[in-house]
Amino acid sequence: MTTSTLTPDTPNTPDTTDTTDTATITPDLTATTPLPGTPPTAPAQPATPASPQYGYQPVRPTNVLGIITLVLGVLGFAIVPVVTGHIALAQIKRTGDDGRGITIAGLILGYIGLAGYLLAALFFFGALFLGAVGAIGSYR
Repeated sequence: MTTSTLTPDTPNTPDTTDTTDTATITPDLTATTPLPGTPPTAPAQPATPASPQYGYQPVRPTNVLGIITLVLGVLGFAIVPVVTGHIALAQIKRTGDDGRGITIAGLILGYIGLAGYLLAALFFFGALFLGAVGAIGSYR
C-alpha cells in the first residue's frame, strides 16, 4: 500500500517503502447468469427519438372581408354586409381562414338592417298610399 507523509520540512512525496501489492477486483461483465433474487431484465430497446419542439402553432389569418362585413353590419348598412358576408363565408370555407364567427355576426346584423329598412319602406309607402286614398276620397 502506498501512503504519503507530510511534514513541514519534507515535500509531499509518496512513501515507497511499502511494497505490498493490493489486488484489484474487476467484475466479470461477460457473465450472463443473473444473481439469485434479481428480476429478469428485458433486452435493451433502441431509444426512440424525441419529437422536435417547434413552439407556438402558426396563427391563421382572419378573413378581411369578414371583418368588413362585421363593421358594415354594425354601422347599419343592409345590402353590402349581406353580399360581403356570403362572399367571406365562401372564402373561409375554401382557404380555412379564421373569422367565421364575426362574419356570421356581420351577416345577422346585415339581415336585421335589411329587415328594418324593408319595414320602414313598407310603413312609408303604406302611409303614402293611405294618404293618397284619403286625399282622393275627400274630393267627392
